[in-house]
Amino acid sequence: MKKLIIIGFLLYGFQLFSQSDTVRIMYYNILNFPGSTQGRYAYFRTTNQYVQADLILVNEILTDAGAIILLQDALNVYGITHYQKASFTNGSDSDNMLFYNNEKFTLYSQYAIETDLRLINEYILYYNSYNLEITNDTIFFYMYSAHLKASTGTSNKLKRLAEVRAFRQRIDNIANAENIFFGGDFNFYTNTEPAYDTLVNYGVYVLNDPLPAGSWHDNSLYSQYHSQSTRTSQFGGGATGGMDDRFDFILFSDDVADGTNAVSYIPNSCIPIGNDGNHFNAALIDAPVNTSVPDSVLQALYYMSDHLPVICDVEIQATTIPQEIFIDLKVFLEGPFSGTEMNTVLNAVNDLPLYQPYNTAPWDYTGTESVAAIPDGNVVDWVLVELRNAIDASSATEATKIAQQVAFLLNDGSIVSLDGNSNLHSEIIGSTIQKLFVVIWHRNHIGIMSANPLTNSEGVYSYDFTTDADQVYGCTLGHKEIGTGIWGMIGGNGDGNRQVNNDDKNNVWLHVAGKKGYLLGDFNMDTQVNNSDKNDVWLTNYNRTSQVPE
Repeated sequence: MKKLIIIGFLLYGFQLFSQSDTVRIMYYNILNFPGSTQGRYAYFRTTNQYVQADLILVNEILTDAGAIILLQDALNVYGITHYQKASFTNGSDSDNMLFYNNEKFTLYSQYAIETDLRLINEYILYYNSYNLEITNDTIFFYMYSAHLKASTGTSNKLKRLAEVRAFRQRIDNIANAENIFFGGDFNFYTNTEPAYDTLVNYGVYVLNDPLPAGSWHDNSLYSQYHSQSTRTSQFGGGATGGMDDRFDFILFSDDVADGTNAVSYIPNSCIPIGNDGNHFNAALIDAPVNTSVPDSVLQALYYMSDHLPVICDVEIQATTIPQEIFIDLKVFLEGPFSGTEMNTVLNAVNDLPLYQPYNTAPWDYTGTESVAAIPDGNVVDWVLVELRNAIDASSATEATKIAQQVAFLLNDGSIVSLDGNSNLHSEIIGSTIQKLFVVIWHRNHIGIMSANPLTNSEGVYSYDFTTDADQVYGCTLGHKEIGTGIWGMIGGNGDGNRQVNNDDKNNVWLHVAGKKGYLLGDFNMDTQVNNSDKNDVWLTNYNRTSQVPE
């Protein structure tokens, strides 16, 4: 086999591409956890299994032991292993904690801001961008978690203002802070509070509230934004009275609002989970039936805490440098196969086109490749090669396609560049390689996909479709034995619709029967459309379908 080179990242060319990712952030007051009911971790587990947050910041955690319980028994469960936690800081009152997805983030530093009541915790993380060691494109998140002074009255408002000023003193003296998130249980009753005003209108880094400002307390006009209280009856501590306060917030800096530093807020993604807007001054589980989340999640929210978690989603555009990978493939077509290799009759009589033939439906390949002359006498035909990046073959759908390129297929099954000899080059958008699967399309044969991921040896990804029935996804349904122990792509699919049926005979073969040339009805690729194409190829494959996942 000759090497098919897909240049995924052109290290020597430094061609930069943008890699998009979505990150979910959740702030949650978890009501003096673990307290006397540490079994509540099961409710936390149910909630995050639904939310699947990447950055989780909690208020009212009492001990490091409680944080470990949540990490081990609520987050890293059911095969999930990617959560880590920050170091616990023990303040004079209940504390904060960060849990983070270490596949996406690395915790860079943490710091505790002292206030008269509780600590405000700073967690600085950076996003694990692809090829970070090459791009040096470090995207930082400055995360802050606060539980401000509770209750109404002027003195409590001033205490909240003092806590916010302590936060402001810290953040406004950090040069070039970026992607700042300040959230938690703020206990704000209205947007006229001095502390709220200080956050959203003053300072070096002005913060944005993605939800409507107003007088939230006990106001039905803001019922869909309320986050406390989930309960009307007393149990396990916490507040009662039903949903009537917006205490829980996620605010973010201007660069998140406009995407200046590669992180941008996704509009309308900030919501209190489980609030359907129909339970003003009622318990979360009261009538009418709350269908905003599954019932199991609703019950978990009700029993876990007197607060609802608040989430928001952000999109990250990370700069990546393309990576060079090599692919070595072998495949046979049934039609021209003659025992040990494929015939090159179309080439010999100069019927092969000088431009790629896959620019029409159903392939709709947009490349404009062409050659001045067919470069090698061993060329059989053009093929379309596609790479898919997925965790397994069944997941390797059309949506996982990361590269596509036309190539020449030689009579020994090798795929080569358009010069007939050297490696094929193609650019793909940089992304973390999970497992690579390859799809081969041909103009009148049924497309196939590798059943297994390509084998990587020192950067060369290899695959031979011809050796065994199990090499193609779908096994014997996906291809056929065309010689003793030799497997090939199924012929007779003249319209490219992934199935050999009457349309291939009536709409393709019949229209060109008796003619010669580079024709879709020439299933055995000998330049002549005749009964051999119909009887020896089309008929024997009638009702065969492609197994390539769509």
